[in-house]
Amino acid sequence: PLIIFDELTHFTKRMFIYLLSRNRSICGIKPYIRATCNPDPDSWVLELIQWWINEDTGYPIPERDGKIRYFTIDKGEYIWGDTKEEVKEKASYLFDKEEFKDINLDELIKSITFIHGTIYGNKKLLETNPSYLSNLMAQEDDEKLRLLEGNWKVRMDELCLFDYSSVNDIFTNYFD
Repeated sequence: PLIIFDELTHFTKRMFIYLLSRNRSICGIKPYIRATCNPDPDSWVLELIQWWINEDTGYPIPERDGKIRYFTIDKGEYIWGDTKEEVKEKASYLFDKEEFKDINLDELIKSITFIHGTIYGNKKLLETNPSYLSNLMAQEDDEKLRLLEGNWKVRMDELCLFDYSSVNDIFTNYFD
């Protein structure tokens, strides 16, 4: 009962939410999910973890690192709380159903945490592949802020890697 996402920002919110429905168990092990990602300010993941990110600086808030929050989802919108009780209160209209009378409502509330990490915390990688750090250090300043320092506010210019119209001209009989 484990689903692991490497680079969650490469999946859609719909994919993620749907896979929650596939994560179930009758073996006594509580289903859970783990995910990794790099910052992407245009990804739905930012909406999911925004409580842990400073909206002014784009960096994770150290005192919130690893804190558990609770939520449920209704019509694609998150209903958040610092406790399961807070979520149940905010979303009571979802849980006040006859079908739920014999179900522990605490089990209907999801929990999540965000743990900030950087390459500097990955001692094994730095020991076995230190050149990866130099690859990150060699990036343009904006990309370095995202990939090396973990900033969620930095947006890359779509044209910074290539000129789209020039590449597109390869497939036409017309060019500029």
